[in-house]
Amino acid sequence: MFSTTRVISMFSLVLFILVTGGCNSEKKAAAPETFSNVSVVTAHGSDAQFPAGSKYAFVEFAPDTEQTGELALIDQRIQTALTKELRKKGYRPGEYGDVKFFVGYTLGVQQQIDVLIGKSKAAGNEWITAIVTPQNYVSGALLVQIINAKTMEPVWLGVFNADVKLVSVSEKAKQERTAYAVRELLKSFPPK
Repeated sequence: MFSTTRVISMFSLVLFILVTGGCNSEKKAAAPETFSNVSVVTAHGSDAQFPAGSKYAFVEFAPDTEQTGELALIDQRIQTALTKELRKKGYRPGEYGDVKFFVGYTLGVQQQIDVLIGKSKAAGNEWITAIVTPQNYVSGALLVQIINAKTMEPVWLGVFNADVKLVSVSEKAKQERTAYAVRELLKSFPPK
């Protein structure tokens, strides 16, 4: 039988560990305030494992001649965040001919709108009025694909979805949002 003092001591110790250390030693960052409806979906094949120290390269597409300064900044933010997270996992950038895997990514954004239609009658005539109002957010998706350089087959795919409030934010906040999305997305790469 346990004594009351021993039970209280064990309970106090467990409570102390939970309060000071939490249930999980991994620090979990909260989603940025401008994100809502966040979801992450990943899928992988059995050959999605690469040894620590493996090199990777980003898939380069033909440059868009109409790419504006903001699109170039978005591309830079995504590559910077991906490089940082992959470096934490022990991977490093390399040249096309000397890599174990390629990293491809794309970003999609969809503006949400409401269409309000009203019907009225005046002086014997019927009128239909349509009012289009944009929502105060866009739905965005970041898709990242890992491709085995030897077989040129996709081995890992992740999609980060979120609604993003349409508010003006600083460059630092944009970088933090991108870093959060990439960090959440790459939690399951490589698969364990």
